[in-house]
Amino acid sequence: MARPNTQAQRREDILQAAISLVGEADLAVLTISQIADKLGKTANAIRYYYPDIESLIAELARRSDIRFFENRLTLTNTIPDPIDRLDAMMAAGLPSGPDDAEWRVIWMAVLDAGFDLHNRKDVQAIYHRQVDLYESLLNDGARTGAFALQQEARDIAMTLMSMEDYLGYRIVARDPQMSRDVALRLMKGYATMATQSRSR
Repeated sequence: MARPNTQAQRREDILQAAISLVGEADLAVLTISQIADKLGKTANAIRYYYPDIESLIAELARRSDIRFFENRLTLTNTIPDPIDRLDAMMAAGLPSGPDDAEWRVIWMAVLDAGFDLHNRKDVQAIYHRQVDLYESLLNDGARTGAFALQQEARDIAMTLMSMEDYLGYRIVARDPQMSRDVALRLMKGYATMATQSRSR
């Protein structure tokens, strides 16, 4: 049996191979055999870590907690000004561009839950944990006087998260009228109005 640190690296290698493949094709047609071929391994070597494609997709969905919750929390905790913190939060949630394969894969993995979120509490929680992060930041800014919230903090947080998700999707879907810069401009425009903070 592989040692724990070796197992963690092999899991990461498998996930990165899956991300790379989805960047080239589509999550719906991803197979264990494709991942095995990509890594030069046997399908059974992949199944040792992920018994089926569903378990691998679920792990990809959970990666969003690392990139969009844990990493953003670490980032924003280093920024003292609430306005700058909110700007950094929005920027970190959007894809880096249309070729951001990890963002695309995480989005596809979340969508794999379909319209059955009440039976997929793990996936359902991903969105709400990020809303919580926005809400906490907005409330902190209101307490310090940096923000004069024009709506409930939760409502603003949910709107920002919804914008982030949908505009991000348009970016990775290669909508010619949507870019990271445009998405950021739209989000910052809404945030400025909703928080009555100084113009960004």
